[in-house]
Amino acid sequence: MKYADVIIPLKFRDSVTYSIPGPLETDIIAGSIVKVSIVNRSYTAVVIRIKDNPEFDPGKIKPIDSVVGFPPVTLENMEFLKQVASYYMCSLGEAFRFAAPSTVKALKREIKHCGTDEKCPGIEYLPPPSLPVLSPGQAKAAERIKSFFRSSGNVLLHGVTGSGKTEIYITLAAECLQKGMNVLYLVPEIAMSRQIQKRLNIHFKDHLLVYHSKQTPAHKRKVYEKVASNGSPYILLGLRSSLFLPFRKLGLVIVDEEHDQSYKQTDQAPRYHGRDTALILGRIMQCPVLLGSATPSFESLYNVSAKKLGLVTLGHKYYEGKDCSVTIVDMRKERRKNAVKGPFSTILLKAIASRLEKHEQVLIFRSRRAYASAVECESCGTLLKCPRCNIPLSYHKFNNTLQCHYCGYGTTLPEACPECGNDTLKQIGDGTEKIEETLHEFFPEAKIERFDADTAKGGKAETGILKRFAEGETDILVGTQMISKGFDFNGLTLTAVLKAETITSVFDFRADERALQLLTQLMGRAGRRNAAGEMIVQTNCTDHPVFRLISGNEPDGISRLIEERREFSYPPYTRIIRITVKSDDKKRTESLAAKVKQVIPACGFDDVSGPAAPPAEKAGGEYRLQFIIKTDRNRNRASEKERLLERLKTVSATDISIDVDPVS
Repeated sequence: MKYADVIIPLKFRDSVTYSIPGPLETDIIAGSIVKVSIVNRSYTAVVIRIKDNPEFDPGKIKPIDSVVGFPPVTLENMEFLKQVASYYMCSLGEAFRFAAPSTVKALKREIKHCGTDEKCPGIEYLPPPSLPVLSPGQAKAAERIKSFFRSSGNVLLHGVTGSGKTEIYITLAAECLQKGMNVLYLVPEIAMSRQIQKRLNIHFKDHLLVYHSKQTPAHKRKVYEKVASNGSPYILLGLRSSLFLPFRKLGLVIVDEEHDQSYKQTDQAPRYHGRDTALILGRIMQCPVLLGSATPSFESLYNVSAKKLGLVTLGHKYYEGKDCSVTIVDMRKERRKNAVKGPFSTILLKAIASRLEKHEQVLIFRSRRAYASAVECESCGTLLKCPRCNIPLSYHKFNNTLQCHYCGYGTTLPEACPECGNDTLKQIGDGTEKIEETLHEFFPEAKIERFDADTAKGGKAETGILKRFAEGETDILVGTQMISKGFDFNGLTLTAVLKAETITSVFDFRADERALQLLTQLMGRAGRRNAAGEMIVQTNCTDHPVFRLISGNEPDGISRLIEERREFSYPPYTRIIRITVKSDDKKRTESLAAKVKQVIPACGFDDVSGPAAPPAEKAGGEYRLQFIIKTDRNRNRASEKERLLERLKTVSATDISIDVDPVS
């Protein structure tokens, strides 16, 4: 009788031992994907080792139920999972959960086994009939990138918005496929993937695979099969979860918009960052990684200075579009001059009218969705809050509801104040819904749409809004952060940012970096062709360094912001581990935090702050307290992290979460 140690996609720290039934002995090897049972529930698991003797009573060991007809997980795949689990301080089972999604657990049929070097039947790769024509600047950049690749280096491609980074990605990907290697192309959000998919399909057609959470299980099953089968070369376009697919013969990883915080997994372990995890994958698969952005993260800029990334720059727009001018509007002065109407300055209203007269398009950005950001009683001052999170509820006029944007709680707007009973409820703040309504009043002839989490709930709605704007059917588009990411709109010449101070006043050491990235991305959306672009930023805080920088009045602003990080020992000069203690009982939360406070220094960490309440002390019905651990960036601290993880489990297995390199 032989035995197998398997990893199950659960929060088990260690492997679990099962016996191998005689008929399956020849079918099961290290890496085999199998079906096992725990408490009468079936799970997909991966075998990590075969052994002759178990460590405990064989009579208590259950047998493996069956073998899943997939190629075994390779040593490279397993090493990737181990490194992700170690760095992000989670169990190997939690890391494997991403590598064994529901699409694999629900397999209804088996696929043909293919060895690592054996090709399954597939479509033979043929070079595309045509590739993008690169400008001299793009061609030079592509050659420099390949030069870094040849010296086993990863690259940051820093190209201004509209410079044609995608054309370079396509060219490099085609060369990789011609060599019989596969390509992983990562984007941060589904909306962006749909636009990129159209462009890639022109060149790669049957060799293009797409993988993200909005697809059906059947589609994801098909993609998993293709990746696992080691068949004809492919380019896989996906979001961060694509990193956990069972890649073989990976020749290039592209991380587009590498600065985007959507690459960070936050709601369950492993709380990994797609950009950093892509670098881990590239190192294990021995393939180059190309990071691209018009607004690189400070981490990537630091890695360039530390010679961990090569730097290639693109400073000119692909279509030779003109630079976008920036106007900072001081709303305090405009109000004193009575030059403000609703949420708009007369400067902005005139600019919108001018663009509409020329049949050009306008994008209005507001960082908050809904109709109003809060509802308050004018009689008693009561602010209507979420009973589970203790934060103000946002009012959505389209369905007359109050909603919590933290936990999803919703209720109908009451007719009177629940505290004093008076009919004096007042809506506070302008969200995207109200801005859209106000624009209809000012420009009744214009075609206006809104792009936020309320209007773009489904793929069809999202695609429809973007398609109409891209084809010029929509004159003005009002949107949140969703609209700032990599979209290419030919007719857009004016972008406007309302209440810009809200994007710099976030309680986060990354607030200035994010605000700068967001404004730069929005600026790049306008004037991508021959017409001149313009961005108007309305704010009450015109002296903020981010607004001075974006308007060109502080040329060394980025260096100053990065130096500020060094001065206060924040990333990229340090690494951060955030430990959150949570419970629906406030006293229990405090008790757990007291225990954690003793554990952390005992594990070798001395730069610790907390416990402290986060900005939303109560969320989803749970009270929260946090600790922040700072560590030296140049030290791995793997043994200390392992010790800390084990000690924290003795405090609580369910009420403590760990986030390595948090982004917010």
